This record gives sequence, structure tokens and C-alpha cells, in this order.
Amino acid sequence: MRAEEFFAFTATRPDDEKWELIEGEPVLNASASFLHQIIASNLIVALGRFARETDAVWAVVPGIGVRISPMSVPVPDVLVRPQTATGIECDDMIVAFEILSPSTANYDLRWKRKAYASLPSLLQYVVIAQDALEVVSFERAKGFTERRFETAESVLDLPVIGACINLREIYRGTGLL
Repeated sequence: MRAEEFFAFTATRPDDEKWELIEGEPVLNASASFLHQIIASNLIVALGRFARETDAVWAVVPGIGVRISPMSVPVPDVLVRPQTATGIECDDMIVAFEILSPSTANYDLRWKRKAYASLPSLLQYVVIAQDALEVVSFERAKGFTERRFETAESVLDLPVIGACINLREIYRGTGLL
């Protein structure tokens, strides 16, 4: 399936279904867990507040499709993109956040990491565990080498958008602190 066919297909599906197109195959994702949604919400609130306070030229949004190729449109959990952008998909994502679950960890750390890195606009990829205090960041400026953050006082820096978030903020309300 190509991206255009995929968008026509998903337009007929219920809004609560989260589909991705991976190398030509439509993939229905499992419903997100409560912890997953809390972490995503924490990211959106913290980065949204920072964006408003600094009159940022970017916006943070829950995942929308990211066209990597005509055959792949993965959906990150949360992403940062230019504020003026519109549409049901993008190819201008600046930062991607994935919240790991046991069923997606390998896929998010391998396939998505490589796919997102192929997008010229992507400057940082952040992977967040939902069962432990563990955040892994990959920055284009550092050759996408892995940096780990594993304590509540650790601070995840997002230099590409001029923001920082401590893990205490990311994991607020999860019971993991």
C-alpha cells in the first residue's frame, strides 16, 4: 500500500484506531496504556507551556503521521514541528517522542529510530520507558549517539528547541517517582 491509499483507508476507520503504514503494510496499534497516556500528556503540557512562555516557532502535538517514504508513514506518540504547519501528515518533524511498551520497544528502538533519522528535518529522537525511569535521547548533531537519563533529577535537554525537562516532570503521576 502507498501513502495515498493508506490515507484513504484510514479515513474510513474509527477515530479511536491508531494506524501506521510501515513499508507498505498498514499496522493497527494496540490501545495505549494509562501510563503511556499520562507520560504523553506530561510531555505535551510541559512543552506546550514552554512554547507559550517563549513564543516558540514550533508546536508540540500528539502523534500525526510522518511521511518517511511513499510506503512508510509511522506515527510518533508526540512530536514537535514548525508552528505554521498544517495537514494530517508531516515531513517536517523536528523532535519525535516514542513511549515504549513491551510490544513496541524493539521496533521503536530499531526501525523507527532508523526511519526517523532518514528524515532531514528530524534533529532529535527521544524514547521514554513507561515501566521505569529511563529516557534515551538521540541527537543528529551528535551523530545520533545514545544518551541515557535514569533518575528523577536527570534533565533531558532538547537543544534543538531550546527546552529542558526533568524526568520528574515527564513521569509525574505515573507512580514511578
